[in-house]
Amino acid sequence: LAQGQVKVMTPAWLVHQFTENHGRIEGSTATFGAPFYGDRVLGRLVYGESLHNHTHCRKDDYDIPEPSTMREGNEGYDKVRLINIVLVRRGMCSFTTKVRVAYEKGAHAVIIVDRQDSDLTAKDMANIIVADDGYGEGIHIPSVLVSKADGNKLIDAVKRSQVIVELAWDLPMDHVVTMDMWMSSASIESNKFIKEFASKRRTLNEVMIFNPHYAVFSMDGSDPAVYSGLCSDETGRFCAEDPDGAGKVTGKEVLEEDVRQLCIHEATKIARTNLNDLENGAHLVEYAAKYWQYMEVFLDRCPLDAEAESHRFGEECSIAVMKQVGINAEEIIQCAMTTKEEKLKHERENPAWSPRAIRINGWRYSGMLNADLITRAVCSGFIHTPKECDALIKPRDVFKPFVLHPVEGVSFGTMLLWLAGTILFGFVCMLLYKRYLKKEMRTTLREEVMLEVQAQMGEYAQLKGHA
Repeated sequence: LAQGQVKVMTPAWLVHQFTENHGRIEGSTATFGAPFYGDRVLGRLVYGESLHNHTHCRKDDYDIPEPSTMREGNEGYDKVRLINIVLVRRGMCSFTTKVRVAYEKGAHAVIIVDRQDSDLTAKDMANIIVADDGYGEGIHIPSVLVSKADGNKLIDAVKRSQVIVELAWDLPMDHVVTMDMWMSSASIESNKFIKEFASKRRTLNEVMIFNPHYAVFSMDGSDPAVYSGLCSDETGRFCAEDPDGAGKVTGKEVLEEDVRQLCIHEATKIARTNLNDLENGAHLVEYAAKYWQYMEVFLDRCPLDAEAESHRFGEECSIAVMKQVGINAEEIIQCAMTTKEEKLKHERENPAWSPRAIRINGWRYSGMLNADLITRAVCSGFIHTPKECDALIKPRDVFKPFVLHPVEGVSFGTMLLWLAGTILFGFVCMLLYKRYLKKEMRTTLREEVMLEVQAQMGEYAQLKGHA
């Protein structure tokens, strides 16, 4: 298991306090936020004492200095030299709240120091999950939990002098990267990620192994929940979460779709490694293109809340999607029938630490479920970075939060087309208005002429009467 690493660079006397690990401090990376995968980032540690005994849980509880800047360019603007890595103490509120407060105060990264009454050592950090409390979606910076002993040394040092550290997230490396993903076939969150990651997976089809897994658990057969549709039968051996509560889709249907998706991946895998490379000891890399095509459209075509059964999550709609993307539906249904128990047993006996989880080269991925960020993690796991990663990875500005969905500006060509369309629309409107005015003028003139004629006829009739 690789973890977030904090390497002390200066001062030298502080480096000597961590001689056993050559100045390195191991920490547990938060499951939310955006670690600097593939980068080694320098920053200065900053710390503010808790002013109101809120243990860094509120914005007004502590103060930190502004980021270190330097003058650059002819215009002499200020540029940040080192990222601000804010130290905070654990306790009184969730990890997410502490990181969000530091984020709002200008932190580029956060190191959380374990509680003063904690007995956890640096080695124990590998087993600690710094979990999201459900509100971590808006946090786009990395954070790491370190032991009390290591953290106290850092805090004491910051009070005495400037401390520069390097942040890094090192993965186990290999010539071919293996990515294992645990999910649920009915999960909107997992499906959203799969759709975003599909194009990147296609690019990496010759250098990355992908293994799908599904969250399966067991329940006591005497538990009433077993009979509410969570499990495949009344024994409770294989169960899945109910994706829509009181809705029409059950955990049993989720299990059936899980098995179908495993069968699709198994049946449509094609070897991407040539025989010569295999004979020379290369890993066998397979890519299931049809599986990814199916996954990209399945939940869109077969939503959980569809009124008609033929368009709702389930076997009938699944078969329609298979036919749409060119999968032999009969073969998949036969596979699901004959291997259902074997596959569900394998998934139940090989769970992850969470129903939504990712491992890269056997390492527990931490961070937001984002296609770009996970691609960075994948590409940092190669011994020799392949050309595919060069095409996918763009330099990251570590001084700015990791943006999930950057807003794209309007291109010059699009602007010109929009302008031309507006002018054309205006011209057509003017022609129509001109035609309307002419018609109105003719109508008005006709009415005025008729009124004048009627008036003249009236006067003529009066003169004739007098005569």
